Amino acid sequence: MTSLQGLVSLVSLVSLMDVIYQQLKQFGRVKTNEPLFKHTTFKIGGSARFLVIVEDREKTISLLNFLLAEGINYFILGGGSNLLFSDEDFDGVVVKIKNQKSKIINNEIETEAGAQLGEVLILTLKHNLTGMEWAAGVPGTIGGAVRGNAGAFGSDMASNVDRVEVWRDGEAIILSKEECDFGYRSSGLKKGGSVILRVWFKFPAGDKKEIMTKVQKNLQARQGKFPPFPSAGCFFKNIKLDKWPGKKEDLPPIFLERGTVPAGWLVEQAGVGGLTVGGAKVDASHCNFVINVDKATQSDVLQLVEIVREKVYNKFGVELEQEVEIIK
Repeated sequence: MTSLQGLVSLVSLVSLMDVIYQQLKQFGRVKTNEPLFKHTTFKIGGSARFLVIVEDREKTISLLNFLLAEGINYFILGGGSNLLFSDEDFDGVVVKIKNQKSKIINNEIETEAGAQLGEVLILTLKHNLTGMEWAAGVPGTIGGAVRGNAGAFGSDMASNVDRVEVWRDGEAIILSKEECDFGYRSSGLKKGGSVILRVWFKFPAGDKKEIMTKVQKNLQARQGKFPPFPSAGCFFKNIKLDKWPGKKEDLPPIFLERGTVPAGWLVEQAGVGGLTVGGAKVDASHCNFVINVDKATQSDVLQLVEIVREKVYNKFGVELEQEVEIIK
């Protein structure tokens, strides 16, 4: 290619990027070459060619239809927790969903995907509804939490989901709870390119005093357990007791009561608490947290995670499965 041809190609690319930029502006606020580490709790990630912040459900649908029709690569971003971006730049559009409307009719709460978990918890508290107490102090958006079936203290999102509206293949459809195929920290909503738009929850009525007691108890249980460094939250899924390969009588009684073996306990027992690779470290006080202590890269985290998996497998014969979504 001659230098003149190269210049023409560069001008054409710049013109195309400007056209796309102008088109994206009709759907929301647009940022170019936006560092993705600013938008995740892990503080790791390259830049996105475009980041579009959408605050309206209808515009979200229109934007997704536009990207589909134009064949433009995209990624859906909620609160940025439970996520590890690549160190490489993303040559496409990151859609940051910020539509946050919520309303309640009787005991049913309808909320848009960009609403924070805490907002829905507050709604349940105001109306003396029970079932969301486990989410006290948990970051993230409703869309991300439902997609990954987030949960704690023996409960999860699926416990109170009634139906979910998703965008899929150019149209908005409503799925029943059964069609969402919820599992432990997973759901069928991760498949088929589904993008969560709205969620309807049904919560039973409860006693206000008992609800508040649970919330306070859960907040106290979390106090001091979140390390003072960026992370994506718990990195590995806990092990269901029926998947435990060893003798159950050798486990602490509380694990038998709860029906799960905590991943953090396995990592701690494997002797890798405090282990560091580059800027990434296994938090010694909560071994299911991988933390960013010094400008960690995705590569640092993945190398560290492989060492942890190997150590745990060699000691217990257990394959740790990641809870964090890794974008390569």
